[in-house]
Amino acid sequence: MAEQSLYPSKGRVSNRDLLVLVLFLCRTIVCDSQCPKFAEKPLETRVHEASIIFRAVAIQAHFQSKTLDLALVSIYRGGIELASVSQYSGSPYNTTDRQVNLKINPQLEGCFNWSMAPSQSEFVIFARISDPAEDLETTPADGPWLEATSASVPWSLGVDIAIWNAVGWAGWGEWGPCSKTCGGGRQDRRRYCSKTTCEGYSEQGRSCNTFDCQGTINPLAPDARQNFHPTQARWGSVPDRPHAFSLKPNSYIWIASSELFAAGKTFPSEFTLFVSLRLRPESGGYGQGTLFSLRARRRSGSFLSLELAGRGSARLVHAGAGLSRSIYLAVPLYDFRWHHISISVQDDNTVRVYVDCRWLRTDVLEKDALDTPRDADLIIGYLFSGDLEQLVLVPKAGQAHKQCSTQAEGISAVSET
Repeated sequence: MAEQSLYPSKGRVSNRDLLVLVLFLCRTIVCDSQCPKFAEKPLETRVHEASIIFRAVAIQAHFQSKTLDLALVSIYRGGIELASVSQYSGSPYNTTDRQVNLKINPQLEGCFNWSMAPSQSEFVIFARISDPAEDLETTPADGPWLEATSASVPWSLGVDIAIWNAVGWAGWGEWGPCSKTCGGGRQDRRRYCSKTTCEGYSEQGRSCNTFDCQGTINPLAPDARQNFHPTQARWGSVPDRPHAFSLKPNSYIWIASSELFAAGKTFPSEFTLFVSLRLRPESGGYGQGTLFSLRARRRSGSFLSLELAGRGSARLVHAGAGLSRSIYLAVPLYDFRWHHISISVQDDNTVRVYVDCRWLRTDVLEKDALDTPRDADLIIGYLFSGDLEQLVLVPKAGQAHKQCSTQAEGISAVSET
């Protein structure tokens, strides 16, 4: 979903702009304006001094006890310590459905907005486990406590990269191809340690393509390549992805409606479409062309298409009965990495969209607003320039969340050297 920038695109920063920025930050759990100087140290210093660092979402703030209930998103450092104090017996770096309670000592009270409501704002916590022998004022009678060591910072991609680098890890590489096109597969990604020892996992895995194979249409499969234009042999290969194709504007797939389904069958009114693609640097990040289009043979101007719409967006377009409708989708294609889009169409009027394994939006339109042409020809990649690895059609709605899982599991040793 699009986010409005807090910073002016050009010109000088006005007092009003600064006030808006301060108010925005103080709406989150972090508000450094009343912090003592020792709590406002540079990010690298906060990382160095904290034995536990994690990314979290605030669930509830308790002003009387000066504690915060937090839902874990990811752990940068101190997973084993954190597991011990939270009485968690699973893998120390697994964050699924895990919550922790953070103590804020009196010196740091002014660094947190205690009137805040639970939200989806994410931030980074720098903490340690209190020592009962030394921290008599902050350690409860029943044992050690998780407490903040400095002010937290709002999470962002830049902060995320900086912290991983500070603890010794390079950023995660891209997810590899899924091991299966349907029926449940696995895919992995790796990262590398730049120090003598790094804490955590160097490799993660997740499930992918968990939708049922029955009725699935895969135009990129080897037995379907008679529909490639020009011939499949003239399509470019992608060195790091053995099942992907490199498309140019004159490369496309055209499949007649009679070849899509068995005799007597027409295009389903409910379906889910799965797409994995990547723009190439020569595109400048401006995507164009049609990824997927269903065009009626008997009704001129009747179609349902997924099109690229410039920098960082795609759109689902439906035209018919003299009308045209578009649903815009925010997709960060300009980073030239692989991205996954899944679209579920139900009852000819409900569209549910996932991007990179996460729900993006659901649109409920008027009745029959997305009436799918029943005699449709399927066109793929027309005028598109980029790499295409997956384009699968499942004749069933409600499957968009099955392209890939949001939960990644560590699959290597906890300590990497």
